[in-house]
Amino acid sequence: MKLLTKYIIKNHTRLIFMTLAIGICIYILIDLIEKADIFMASKRPLYYALEYYFLKLPFIVSQTLPSIFLLSSVIFLSIMISSREAIALQAGGVSIYEITKNLICLGIFWAVVQFALSQMLMYITEQKAFSLWRYEVRERLFVEKSLENVWFLDSGYVVHVGLVYERGQGENLVAYKVNDDMKTVEEIIRAKTFNTYHDTWQLEDVTFYYPENFREEQKENYILPVNQSMDFYFVSSQEENTQQLSFFLLSDAIKHLQNSGSNIENLLTIWHGKITYSVMVAVFAVLAVAIVTYNANIYIAVMLAVVVSFISYVLSNFGIFLGQSGKVPPLFGAWFPCVFLFVLGYLKIYLGFSKR
Repeated sequence: MKLLTKYIIKNHTRLIFMTLAIGICIYILIDLIEKADIFMASKRPLYYALEYYFLKLPFIVSQTLPSIFLLSSVIFLSIMISSREAIALQAGGVSIYEITKNLICLGIFWAVVQFALSQMLMYITEQKAFSLWRYEVRERLFVEKSLENVWFLDSGYVVHVGLVYERGQGENLVAYKVNDDMKTVEEIIRAKTFNTYHDTWQLEDVTFYYPENFREEQKENYILPVNQSMDFYFVSSQEENTQQLSFFLLSDAIKHLQNSGSNIENLLTIWHGKITYSVMVAVFAVLAVAIVTYNANIYIAVMLAVVVSFISYVLSNFGIFLGQSGKVPPLFGAWFPCVFLFVLGYLKIYLGFSKR
């Protein structure tokens, strides 16, 4: 690893963590001011507050990381220029493109971190934080969402679910095992109750019927060999919650709904938007260099970084809106802001240094 790369990683990462810590503290402080009276009215205010904000950390970090990366990059580059380090590097034959390349690599790393936080960890912790806030702190009555009369075909089984709740418990399941040509039922499975978690189906109080030899068999428990998740059925019935879905669950929902012939433009735009939100971290590396080449004064550069972050947010949301409404293809609506800002930033760097 080059000495310059080590230097950038060390100092830039330090700034990232410092800026991120400040951002987290500001977010929690503002949010706590609004919710302090509700926490105080609960049975264990300190315990609930600590657990709630600990569960919210992945959400706070993942949502603020792109802007934090931009601010940290701008501050890092401004300090390099004000301390004459950039001049020394140029005198040693290191171009601005070398620094930009290192920042982009750092941006890709943090983009992967942001994606992992937002699409893996955050999905789990946000559900727990919501349950804690609503049913423990505010002590609201839990009304669980449910679906009735759901049919699906999976792994050679035609399955009918009488009733299933969002947490996975269900009643009155019937599964028909059919042969390869889909003409004969080899086995009928009835379960009074069942539990499903992701793609695992645990049946209870199960009765097996074998039509060919008129035989019946009873079992207390049985794992139904299907790989179906009920989550995407709740997705399709509650469209307002699609923004909070993880990338992988949304992928499953799109695949199943597409096979059924449903309109998936809305979901597909959100799916692309989850990728581009992470990619924007790497794009901000180019924009940070463009901002500093325009004005290296740390105060002006930071102000410009805030403005650029706001503009990128507006453009991204506008593109998502156009894609969801069908005015532009989902791919174009989600990716155009990223591509546009990247090209704009690179042109500023190129034109700025080609004149020197």
